[in-house]
Amino acid sequence: MNLSFTGEYKYSIDQKSRLNIPAKFRKALDPKNSNTFVITRGFDPSLILYPIVEWQKVEQQLLLLSSIKNKDRSFVRSIVRYATIAKYDSQGRIQIPENLLEYSNIQKEVLIIGMINKIEIWNKSDLDKIEKQSLSNADDTFEDLANEIKF
Repeated sequence: MNLSFTGEYKYSIDQKSRLNIPAKFRKALDPKNSNTFVITRGFDPSLILYPIVEWQKVEQQLLLLSSIKNKDRSFVRSIVRYATIAKYDSQGRIQIPENLLEYSNIQKEVLIIGMINKIEIWNKSDLDKIEKQSLSNADDTFEDLANEIKF
């Protein structure tokens, strides 16, 4: 079964800081993951939800970086410091730590976006702002990228 998260969903965080993972995404999750994700900070003001098997691949890549170079150590730290295991419950909800909610500016309304092998979680207004900025100067860049992957 090929892992593939696609699409966008609007959800809300409940009073206990839980977020429902779309059923489509839960069904796409390989049984090897045993209902478990790792949630961490994204590079944008967003959160990234990795299936545990995909997170293990991220860890392997991070291990290739030097522990001697300050830049490499800082980068690894920025990724793994905030990584938290999140196993979804019988209703498909995961608990999001308070520090990650603060970082991503998520209060109630959330956009959940499939990114093929991982999931992004956004505050909608933040994503709208970032998309507006990137689209205004993205025409040439997107065309170059589209040529690289040959749609």
